[in-house]
Amino acid sequence: MSVTVSQVRGWNPIALVDLASDLAAVNAEFDDLVSDVGRATKDGLSQWEGDAATAASARALADRLAATHLVTAVDSEATEFVTAAGRLTEVRTSTLAAVDAAVAGGFTVADAGSVTAPICSTGDIVADLLVQSSFEEQARVREAAVRSLLNAAADVDRQCAASLQRAIDAIAEISESPGTPDHYSDGVRNIVDGNAFLPDSPHELAQFWDGLTPAEKDGLAAWDPTIGNRDGLPAVDKTRLNDDLLVPITAAAESNLAAIEARHPDWARGENLPPSDGLITENQQARHKDWLDWTDEREQATSAVAGFHEVRNQLDSDDRVPRFLMTIDDQGRGVIALNNPDTAHNVATYVPGTGTELSKIGGDMTRADHLLDEANKLSPGSENSVIMWMGYDSPPGLSDAARTAFADAGAPRLDSFQDGLRAAHDGPPSHNTVIGHSYGSTVVGHAMSDGGSLDVDNVVFAGSPGVGVNRVDELALDGVASERMTDHVFATAAPADPVTWIGEIAPAVAHGADPTGDAFEATVFESAPGNDSIHIPVLGDVGFDPDSHSSYFEPGTPSLRSMAQIITNTGTPND
Repeated sequence: MSVTVSQVRGWNPIALVDLASDLAAVNAEFDDLVSDVGRATKDGLSQWEGDAATAASARALADRLAATHLVTAVDSEATEFVTAAGRLTEVRTSTLAAVDAAVAGGFTVADAGSVTAPICSTGDIVADLLVQSSFEEQARVREAAVRSLLNAAADVDRQCAASLQRAIDAIAEISESPGTPDHYSDGVRNIVDGNAFLPDSPHELAQFWDGLTPAEKDGLAAWDPTIGNRDGLPAVDKTRLNDDLLVPITAAAESNLAAIEARHPDWARGENLPPSDGLITENQQARHKDWLDWTDEREQATSAVAGFHEVRNQLDSDDRVPRFLMTIDDQGRGVIALNNPDTAHNVATYVPGTGTELSKIGGDMTRADHLLDEANKLSPGSENSVIMWMGYDSPPGLSDAARTAFADAGAPRLDSFQDGLRAAHDGPPSHNTVIGHSYGSTVVGHAMSDGGSLDVDNVVFAGSPGVGVNRVDELALDGVASERMTDHVFATAAPADPVTWIGEIAPAVAHGADPTGDAFEATVFESAPGNDSIHIPVLGDVGFDPDSHSSYFEPGTPSLRSMAQIITNTGTPND
């Protein structure tokens, strides 16, 4: 059934935005209270042991999961209200513009959408017939447009109503859904009982997860608190689950650091350090070695604690860009998305390189911010999401970066993550890009070679030491023929970036040919040249600026603009 002009004119979509704002405010207050209860419970349980404490801990976890699931559902409802407001505003504006234009032209528009032409009465029969015929034709065209817009408005109205009802039903289901294992489906009960496994494939897991009740999702989260790291789950669910997981992971890291320092409290205070030079006894030498080992262990533990705290800081950032914790584990791997990749039109995954660790992700998140800001400038009408993917163990130092083991281990993780993005995405497929910087490009290359393939539209190699192959047609993307890979693989290198010279000056430690070389056949775009140079015999003055290796994501640079064009599929790099 169509809607009428008066009904469309009476719509007030801004009221939905106001309602969403009120819901979000109440939901945030409830979420804060849930967090307060969680902290109080944690403090109480820290000094309570035994069977009763175990039972209380399990009940507290179940209650927290149920509460956070309710927060997620209400948050989704608020989002649906905002989305509905946007869609209704758009179709209302288009419909009323057509109606008002017809009325301004002298035509009459009925409430149901029919358009009546004005009467031409000049007294000249021939002229009146000709003009009236033109008016009647215009009326038919205008009526067709108005009726089409009214039908579209009705469709949008029904779709928004259905979406809002589903969101409301989801909240009702949470309050009504039985939370005991006795009410789980056979599939979930078998998994919890250890008689079956969760689906391995991100696409299969996405379908399985979508069919679960809120109580079943909570039950699986209680059974496996790391379930939020599995590829294929929605970003909203991953964030809620991983946000909960971050708390015990951080606490465990802090306890580990405290235990290390407790073994040598004097060393932790900088006291009684064993001598390291001069004439020292064999016992002192052994003690000095123990101190070195202890110092290294303490530094790693300190870095781990700092890393988890930095993740918390990034999630709590007040820059008004929603952040989603896609992955977090106790090995120091973490993935954070700016904006929801499940609903974005354009999704970019940024893979950093050597020396990457959670305690230093501030710089990598800044790069992701710059990519998002530039993408928003080029494509302001569509939602863009940029993901900082630290989902692999990167080489800790430059000497380690010569090894392929880190890329070999990271490649399948990146491949699965991209499959998970596709599986969890709402609506039409998004335009997906993977950007590998430095050794990150090597990881990307390994994920799309030797039988591997990434389910993305484009890849970018920036400041690359090599990607494991010598030609672009040795790489693979899902659905892209090898002869078309040049159109989907992009590369850039600052002329003064020494990392990109590795293939020329030290081929033994390189990871294949330079992706910006002519023989590789990627689509190459410009980067800022760098500022410094060195004198090399025979070659003369050669650009040499190590800082240029980190400049690809700086605002105002041609490389950042080109990467944003690739992300948003707008224009051609270097234009």
